Amino acid sequence: MKVSIIALLHKNNVKNFAATSQLLKQQTIGYENIELVIVDELEAKSNQIKKEIAALSQDPNVRVVEDVQIEELSGEYVSFLDWNYQLKPDMYLTLVQTATDSDMDFVSANEGPPAQARYHEAHFVMNNGLSAVTSLKVLKKEVLLKLNVGNHIDSALVKTIDFILYSLPTLSFSFLGELTYKNQFSFDEDYVYQESIDARKIIEHAPTVFHHEFDEEVEMVLVQHLMNLIDKKLFTDDMIEQKQTFVYETLRMLTKNLTDDEFTTMGLGGYNLFLNMVKKGLDHEATEYIKLLRSKRHWYTQTKKYQTYFKKHPHNLEKSLSWKITKPLRTAYRLYNAVRRRLVKYTLLASANVVRLFLSNKKVWLVGEREDQAEDNGYFFFKYCREHYPNEKIYYVINQDSPHLDRVEKYGNVIYHSSWKHKIYMLVANTYISAWAFEECSYPRPKQQFINMFKKKLETKNNVSLQHGVIIHNIAPYLHKERYNQDLIISSSDYEKKIIMNTLGYEEDEVAVTGLARFDNLHDISVKKQILIMPTWRRHLFKINKNQFLKSDYYKAYRDFIQNPAFLDLIERHNIPVKFYIHSQMQKFMSHFVIEHPNIEFLVKSTATVSELLKESALLVTDYSSVSSDFLYMNKPVVMYQFDPHNNHHSPVEEIKYSDLGTIVSTEEQLVDAVTAVVENDFKAQQQYINNSNRIFKYKDRHNAERIYQAISEKTS
Repeated sequence: MKVSIIALLHKNNVKNFAATSQLLKQQTIGYENIELVIVDELEAKSNQIKKEIAALSQDPNVRVVEDVQIEELSGEYVSFLDWNYQLKPDMYLTLVQTATDSDMDFVSANEGPPAQARYHEAHFVMNNGLSAVTSLKVLKKEVLLKLNVGNHIDSALVKTIDFILYSLPTLSFSFLGELTYKNQFSFDEDYVYQESIDARKIIEHAPTVFHHEFDEEVEMVLVQHLMNLIDKKLFTDDMIEQKQTFVYETLRMLTKNLTDDEFTTMGLGGYNLFLNMVKKGLDHEATEYIKLLRSKRHWYTQTKKYQTYFKKHPHNLEKSLSWKITKPLRTAYRLYNAVRRRLVKYTLLASANVVRLFLSNKKVWLVGEREDQAEDNGYFFFKYCREHYPNEKIYYVINQDSPHLDRVEKYGNVIYHSSWKHKIYMLVANTYISAWAFEECSYPRPKQQFINMFKKKLETKNNVSLQHGVIIHNIAPYLHKERYNQDLIISSSDYEKKIIMNTLGYEEDEVAVTGLARFDNLHDISVKKQILIMPTWRRHLFKINKNQFLKSDYYKAYRDFIQNPAFLDLIERHNIPVKFYIHSQMQKFMSHFVIEHPNIEFLVKSTATVSELLKESALLVTDYSSVSSDFLYMNKPVVMYQFDPHNNHHSPVEEIKYSDLGTIVSTEEQLVDAVTAVVENDFKAQQQYINNSNRIFKYKDRHNAERIYQAISEKTS
């Protein structure tokens, strides 16, 4: 008896395609008794999948199609297979034999734990949920033709057919509880979304094909299934808002006429408040409620577990036998740790003394930035010192696996972050120099343990902040004297020096107006007619999940801008390349910005160097970033997109205003107009900003790094 197996191939089951193909060849019904029709719904295929499909296509019993003509199938029985199914070898033989021996219209296997019962009535199957209704089955081809389902078979239609089968009392069937298989699907965002699509298809067919007595059971199965998907961290925390909304709308379609009593009958009484929120369109509130409900349920379970435990075990741990028995071991372990720390400490001190003698007690400077980078003022200052003062003992601290390592290694004197050498040279050096604060980025890990071990010695070191950029907002939380107590801070102008003294608490002799080291690199540059989009970070978005980020104004503002039709038309007409580079602390979300466009390139710190992007680009679009001052220094135009002036952590200062640096806009339309104006002006900066540049920056030469070197030498001599 031949069976025609229709198997849809899509992105949610392609990973199991090869394995399930082999399982079909092992079926004891005989591969010659199987007609395999592969419905190819894959939009993109790997070379491996192409080879596997091509190999199967050579088999005379296999067809690869886009649509299925039911009447053209050669089998007396038809089965719908998901490539995620893991089948036993006797699966199809048992199904077909049962259908033939008992002359059944269809026979179902059981996706789930084995059960002895064989159901012959629909409501028993319905009570087992969606997986039971939509489980693997064989059905007579003539029955499928009578259902008149059409020729385009997709996963939603297959599930609709399943519900139709169980809703028709004239059909004879058997549900084989003991005949089981596994479904190896991936529970992810795509799965949840597709299940909601399938539920809608069932809802759309329900009015015309279901008998009245099964309507409530159909609703019950679908509502229970959707609630099972919604009551998961994947849905509440990781699913994007648009897909969440689609699922909620599907649930609304099912529950709009249901009452609290009916929810209770479905076994969903605990979700009454949630379901009523959904019915009223309060999707955000419903999501937050289900999070709280899940948390409450978790801690209730944990509390019960520990209450049971402590009834059986003494809660006074010190009186327990295990505590008394292990006391010698704990004492020995504490002694071991104390001896080990003391040994490490004195070994480091001894090694430092040896190195200090080897270096003839010369001054030693350690330079760093963020531990994985070499592209800011720390790098440019180190580069200058190695080129002009090669005999000085100046070293750069960086991660050994940093993508910027090769930039500094060619100059020598590189120390790998947190290495033994790093710890020794922390004790040898008399001056720590950073583009930030050395303690934040360049102390060896574990930082607090190192500080505790050598606190008194670290307090004797000189600390110099080269600055990350020109200070154009109040950064007191990050560099205030009470917290970081820098011995010297570098500034670019008398204006910036006032900001440092007024907001960070430093005295006049602790701030040196030299210009930033990286500014030496901003002369004789080759500028492309290229736009650089470089927004800075937001503190309130730093530690949030994907779903929360995708709901933020920050994401929506920049996503909408790079997809704006007028902006895209502008860069296409003028063939303008665009580089999109968000702040390093926000780059974990970069994939959500990416669109396919030949003119736009999305970059992260492993694929781009900020200093080079700043030099080569003709226009900067940012929001509050201090890199706008680099553009002002080079007399290049800046547009500052400040759509959230009251929802960010950047507090403006009086001495250098945002409006001194570039054009301020607050809406997407204004932003596109401002960018268009710059492009049509051939990327030239307006005279007022050139005047501001000459006023703000005290020096516009290539001697910034030399002035910094002399200032540090004088301060630390």
